[in-house]
Amino acid sequence: MKRLSTLLSLLLVITTSASAQLINPDSVAHIQPYWSPDGDHVAFASSIYGDFDIFVIDLNTNEIQNISGHPANDYYPSWSPDGNEVAFFSERERQYHYDLSSAVDEEREFSISAARSGDLPSWSPDGRNVLYHSSEDGDMDIYLRNRHTQDMRKLTFNDSTDVYPFFSPSGEEILFLSNRDGNMEIYKMRPDGQEQTRLTYSPHSIELDPTWSPDGSRIAFSSDRERDFNIYMMNADGSNQTKLTSDPHFDLGPQWSPDGEKLLFISNRYGDSDIFTINADGTDLKRLTGQGGDDHYASWSPDGDEILFCSDRNGTNELYIMDADGSKLRKIRIRGYQ
Repeated sequence: MKRLSTLLSLLLVITTSASAQLINPDSVAHIQPYWSPDGDHVAFASSIYGDFDIFVIDLNTNEIQNISGHPANDYYPSWSPDGNEVAFFSERERQYHYDLSSAVDEEREFSISAARSGDLPSWSPDGRNVLYHSSEDGDMDIYLRNRHTQDMRKLTFNDSTDVYPFFSPSGEEILFLSNRDGNMEIYKMRPDGQEQTRLTYSPHSIELDPTWSPDGSRIAFSSDRERDFNIYMMNADGSNQTKLTSDPHFDLGPQWSPDGEKLLFISNRYGDSDIFTINADGTDLKRLTGQGGDDHYASWSPDGDEILFCSDRNGTNELYIMDADGSKLRKIRIRGYQ
């Protein structure tokens, strides 16, 4: 594949030392895989050198490149909408912060923010801003950082926990979770922090994993409002909340198919964590994996034809791709980074 400097323009590049040593392949873990917008590459975190770094693999050639080589751990790579940048969470110098990485200027380094809790950063659809949560001011709040000017804006101001913000497909709204009213509920707001609106009202439950439909008209999420965690759906204004799954185990992490017709999610209803799909109207529930071990971080390919995930079915976490119906399972071969 092309060197990343010609393929990606990432805001922080830490060059990997030529003396870096691969560790025992049996102890290497590859986690948190995410498709590039064109579907030709996957960014993921890997412990190839012991600590977790962010790598990109070209699915056409299987060549990989380390884009964040550093003694600290780097996690949660998030592609910019144009596929030219990756934001990620890091435990480096400032102890837990989000970074952008650039292969254009190796002498420059831009920390998005100091933070004490990390998860997947969210890009605005126009690629200008990155959303994240941080406890740098004491409470966990939501921040927006301009990718070009590095200007930072704090969007929530509560003596509570506001976390996991995600832009809507239009960029006009932000979903997030907050326990400001006692328990973890789903809220939304404008990108300037105005019009913060509570969407769910389940005072004795926990709402998790809210995610926008591709057209922004609906929101899928997980909730234990009826004791067990199941998958629910609601309109973008919080109306018409509907239960899609019903099982006395954990159904978590719904992800919309690109056409908005299906959801995939993770469930332990058969013991291990497996991948399932269900139509957006709650019909046609299908189990796609069940080969032993736990399957995680599942996501649709940009065209909706394939599903990417990681699994420890062979003893350590590795990356896999399968067709959207669960067929043609194949492992992504990660060759030693040269």
